[in-house]
Amino acid sequence: MGAEPASFPKPFSRRSFLAVCAPLAVSCARTNPQPPGPKPLSLPLDRFPPGVRVTVLVSDRPVEIVRTETGVTARSLLCTHQGCEVSWSETENAYRCPCHEGMFDADGRVKEGPPPKPLATLPARIDGPLLFVGP
Repeated sequence: MGAEPASFPKPFSRRSFLAVCAPLAVSCARTNPQPPGPKPLSLPLDRFPPGVRVTVLVSDRPVEIVRTETGVTARSLLCTHQGCEVSWSETENAYRCPCHEGMFDADGRVKEGPPPKPLATLPARIDGPLLFVGP
């Protein structure tokens, strides 16, 4: 006498599966919203006199803030070639990368060398006595 063959439940059809699982997925999406993204960094505006280049860390990355009479610019100081930190050269009126001799103009556009694209800019805005940098 042999053992009875194992019987397996009949597989769900795609339609049956979706009828059961779709409402659960919708319910989970409503009760578990995505966490909010990163918040902008807020800094006291008086730390940024007009026309002066000030370096701050945004998410542990160097960012140069330049305030003008009409607004503010925030520019990443990481070279777009391999991520080395660039520095401003007053005599050359340009940002220079020490790693591979890349050079960027005052607006962050590539002047020479291996960088494939301009320095990245970050959103920046002034709101009353505060400067907000980042997303």
